[in-house]
This record gives sequence, C-alpha cells and structure tokens, in this order.
Amino acid sequence: MHTKHDILERHLLECLSFYEPMRLDHIFLDLDQSFLEENSELTMEDLKAVLKSLEKTKRIKKIKGGNDEMWIRIYPKKSLIRKIRSLLKL
Repeated sequence: MHTKHDILERHLLECLSFYEPMRLDHIFLDLDQSFLEENSELTMEDLKAVLKSLEKTKRIKKIKGGNDEMWIRIYPKKSLIRKIRSLLKL
C-alpha cells in the first residue's frame, strides 16, 4: 500500500519538467485534476514537504529567482559502469 507521500511524489515527478523550472502555483495547477479530486485533503504544506524530500534525494533542484522559488527535475546521472558499457559498444 502506497502512502500519501509516495503517491504525491510520483505525481510530482510526472508533473515537473527537465527543461523549465516551475513555481509552486504552476506545479499545483499542472497536477492532474482527477488526482486532486481523489486526494482533496492534500495541502500546500504536503506539496512543500514532498518537494523538500525530493530535493534531499537529488531528484529535483530548487532555484531561487527574485522572490520566487522554482523547482526543476534533474536528469539522472549515469553510473560509471553504464558509461564504460556505452564506450565499449562503440
């Protein structure tokens, strides 16, 4: 059984972009409407807590621009073994 935190984390990772940083209100507006209806008890504090945990695991990055805080998804780095494999396949 998935917790509320895990479900929100999965939806946030689907929502966030690799290319364009998003403000908190844009993230909230970009979430799926049916997901928000099913989980109407979610608050902005829950959203901020999940964003903070994703920052700690280095899956997203927080960018401060003026008075705004924005988040962008970080592309996962390749491990050393994957880099060596890709070089050997050439």
